[in-house]
Amino acid sequence: MKPTQNRFRRIAHNTFYLGLSETVARFSTLILIAFLGRHWAVSLYGQYAVAINWVAIFAVAAELGLNALTVREVSYRKTKAVFFLRHVLVLRSSLSFLFWGTLIGISLALHYETILTMAMGVLGLRLILDSMEGGYLYLFQAHQEMGPYAMVNILCAAIRLIGIILVVAAGAQIIGACSIWVVASGVGFIVMMTLGYRRGWKPSFSEYRLDDSWKVLKMAFPLAAFGALQTLYYRVDSVILKSLSGNESVAYYDMATRVLLYVLSMSQLYSQAVFPVFSSVQDKPGDFSRFAFKCSKFLFFLGLPLMVGGYFLANSLLVLIAGPQYASSGPAFAILALSILPFFLANIYVDILAIKNTARLNFQFIFLFLLNVILNFIFIPRWQFVGAAWATVICEYLGVFAGFLLAAPYLKHMGKVSWGRPLTASLASCLIMGIGLYYAPHLYWLVLGPIVYAIGLVAFRALDSEDWASLKSILRISN
Repeated sequence: MKPTQNRFRRIAHNTFYLGLSETVARFSTLILIAFLGRHWAVSLYGQYAVAINWVAIFAVAAELGLNALTVREVSYRKTKAVFFLRHVLVLRSSLSFLFWGTLIGISLALHYETILTMAMGVLGLRLILDSMEGGYLYLFQAHQEMGPYAMVNILCAAIRLIGIILVVAAGAQIIGACSIWVVASGVGFIVMMTLGYRRGWKPSFSEYRLDDSWKVLKMAFPLAAFGALQTLYYRVDSVILKSLSGNESVAYYDMATRVLLYVLSMSQLYSQAVFPVFSSVQDKPGDFSRFAFKCSKFLFFLGLPLMVGGYFLANSLLVLIAGPQYASSGPAFAILALSILPFFLANIYVDILAIKNTARLNFQFIFLFLLNVILNFIFIPRWQFVGAAWATVICEYLGVFAGFLLAAPYLKHMGKVSWGRPLTASLASCLIMGIGLYYAPHLYWLVLGPIVYAIGLVAFRALDSEDWASLKSILRISN
């Protein structure tokens, strides 16, 4: 079997494991927000969303870029696994304590409500536990073993879902819900550490050297800046909404973004699966470029119909999931759905620049973060949370254009590739599906839409011979 087909089979298997776990996790999140949407006042859910978003910002900042660095280096040289595990554990756990205190200080400085400050303090304990779990998770990613991570992800999602429903039903509300997040993180760390030890990944702290940590930190810093900037870019909307428009606006916007994240996670899972492969062929310009093209084409095929479907089904989806009191989130979700396609494609230029030129990647997200902040301060006073959605969409389209321009120097060896037929076939297939959605925007299109779109792709011959060969290798179909 050709190396390219082997790669795509491996990617497909890893994406399946990740996809299965994330589908379960995201589905449990949908159930959870449906429960909270019906049991909490909108303003209370808004406070919960503010706490979640602040902790998410610091969680990525606490990674210090060590995730991408460890995956990149260990996938290239497997013998470095224990070395990076040791330094990831020391560096991340040390900084997580500092960030936990900073999180509480920010809530006091911004004069948040007492209950919100307490919630951020409790939820912030996740930073410490997740920092230790991450050391083992990175090694599984680098070895392209996504099964153990998938198992732990499902376990933690089940703990969060069942635990939060129980404590909220018992009347504990926001503090109780945040406590369950911490319990789930603790269980995840213990299980991942146990699985890592069975594979011989023991940190051997007796061999720890401070100088080595500084070297690792210097290597990770460019990636750390990227991770922090990327998270700020995607999370700053809710933080600004809290200050300019209040808890209810945060709740309506967060509910729309939570549902959208279920869709966006598909491309993120695919990106996680292909990143080690990108890293393994980084010294082969031809393979690297052609692989980027194939991945981009796949994400285009996948993202386009999801964007169209999300736009037309926005109101129905939000009411179905969160309940009638979140019908106001529908317009925001419809606008945010327009960002699905550029978001999907952006994962490819991010992977390329994370390997080839982190300085360009940091520049890209500094630009996007600043633009997003400016647009939010302009749009939110006029259109509240709907304005925040428009800011995101504008940034995504400008971002994907600028991102591939920055990545272009590393895609020069692609050879002859054709976007004409796949692009035309995908657009035509999506147009047929979109006409049906326009005249009958009902939820049965969640099942009918993919069928109509897939038939269109086949009828318009969107897939070339190499695509079919890769598909057969994934499914283990012999010629």
